[in-house]
Amino acid sequence: MSKSNKIFLITFGVFMTEAILHYNFGSHKHTKEKEYKLPPTNDLIKIGGIVLAFSLLNSIIIKSVK
Repeated sequence: MSKSNKIFLITFGVFMTEAILHYNFGSHKHTKEKEYKLPPTNDLIKIGGIVLAFSLLNSIIIKSVK
């Protein structure tokens, strides 16, 4: 696996985890319930698409900086 692919996958994993945490923080903002769970499928796909795009952009930028 190339270094660019590793950067992309690691970035995607970290950013996706962060995005799901932020989703949960926002969805529980006005409730006492603090249960962490995955968003509904449609929301998860949208979040994943955005994170995928920015992860790809990040790996392209890092590769071009070398």
